[in-house]
Amino acid sequence: MAADDASTSSPRRRAGGGFGLRSLAALSVLVSGVIAFVLASSALKLVREELHHNCGMPPPGSEGAGTWICSDGIGYLGMAGILGMGWLTVVLAGSLIALLVRHDRPARLALVILAAVSTAWILGLTWHGSSTQVQDQYAPLTGAEYWVGAVGPAAVISAIGLAVGMVSLQPTGPLSRLLGIGATVLLIVAAVLQPGLSLNLIPAAGLLAAAVVRGAGAMSGRVTREAKRSGAPR
Repeated sequence: MAADDASTSSPRRRAGGGFGLRSLAALSVLVSGVIAFVLASSALKLVREELHHNCGMPPPGSEGAGTWICSDGIGYLGMAGILGMGWLTVVLAGSLIALLVRHDRPARLALVILAAVSTAWILGLTWHGSSTQVQDQYAPLTGAEYWVGAVGPAAVISAIGLAVGMVSLQPTGPLSRLLGIGATVLLIVAAVLQPGLSLNLIPAAGLLAAAVVRGAGAMSGRVTREAKRSGAPR
């Protein structure tokens, strides 16, 4: 009987948190995706009005000099589609990982990596657009300088948040949870600083929150196993 108990409990030792915690983790990703979708229009506002993608200034002395003149809205549909694909992929993949991956450690690692991908997606796209799609010959700043001014602070805070999120995977117990929560808050702060990044930063924050939930599952499972071990007959 003891051998049977050991064999049946072995998968439980290797498995992660219960279905309830996995569902809660997946819900955090889905909710963050919905919030990001509601704020999606801010991304196009950032690209057009703050970063001036596909916009330019006429030469000095000409009509409209000193003001931004942008091409028609068709060019922004492509950017909206690219950002939207990144949003949808991250939200769907993250919710599936949070729900279906039974082992907490690989699930947490995948969620944090996906949060980094989501953040790099929008930062990289906006940087590329600012470097190549701004007609800044007669502008007071270059396209890259506009990006640094509008996105730079949020990008720095996002990078710190993701670094903290990666560090949170190493320790266990309350410290790991505290670091995970701190990483989530930092990404939310970055989204508040620059709402135009919300489409991909808010889901990244949801992914980090899901990693915290999965970490709680790992800790509760460890406590349960220790309790069973201490109460086992000798």
